Amino acid sequence: MVRIRTHHIIIAITCVMCASSQVARAEVLGQQAVTKAAQNNLFSFIMFYRSNDAATQNMYRVLTSTLSEREDVAIIPVKMGDNSGQELVKRFDATRLPMPAVAVLAPNGAVCSVLPQRVTEQQLEACIVSPTQARCLKALQENKIVALCAQPTLEAEVPNGVRQFKAEEHYRDRTEIVTVLGTDPKEVKFLSQLRVPTNQKAGSIVLMAPPGVMIGVFASDVTHVQLAQKLAAAGKCCDDENCKFHNH
Repeated sequence: MVRIRTHHIIIAITCVMCASSQVARAEVLGQQAVTKAAQNNLFSFIMFYRSNDAATQNMYRVLTSTLSEREDVAIIPVKMGDNSGQELVKRFDATRLPMPAVAVLAPNGAVCSVLPQRVTEQQLEACIVSPTQARCLKALQENKIVALCAQPTLEAEVPNGVRQFKAEEHYRDRTEIVTVLGTDPKEVKFLSQLRVPTNQKAGSIVLMAPPGVMIGVFASDVTHVQLAQKLAAAGKCCDDENCKFHNH
């Protein structure tokens, strides 16, 4: 499946390169900067680096040249070994990453991507995901099954099969229902990547399982039994060998 690999401040660059091409410190660093970015609905581009070498300078140059005109991002350099960044280093196990590296977080905390050593404009732009994609990413990263309902109207109810699926004991606590208007311009690219038909009057359903497995795209009249059987066939149902869905 597509790796569902996540606004109102003029670009919040919390650390900048100074004229001497060294990374300058800012008042807000590390996790505090990520928290502040999330509060302002910004994507955090966290750049881990060990020294201000040519690779670091080049990565920073691509980051700033690509993102400097955007109003929805924060660039947050983190030098390995600095106390202010240790929480982020631990979270991303950054000591194992080839340096420099960029980790991208959506405002809701979903990890959009981790890019080691060098980045391109296209890679960075692809990390800025739609709100619905960020919701799906976060749920999958929390080890949840995602039932994405592409609805024909804002007033449409969640399909009965999806509601019954979530009500099943096996799935109740580990399923997240995400709804989206199928014609939402902000979501067209994401839905297209998932090959979701958006011109159906009754809408469509996408079932996904962690870490990022596409179970399938279904019509809105799909039953909860059909969804569960597809999940079981993909090996993503549960660990209970006596589960009724394993035997269909």
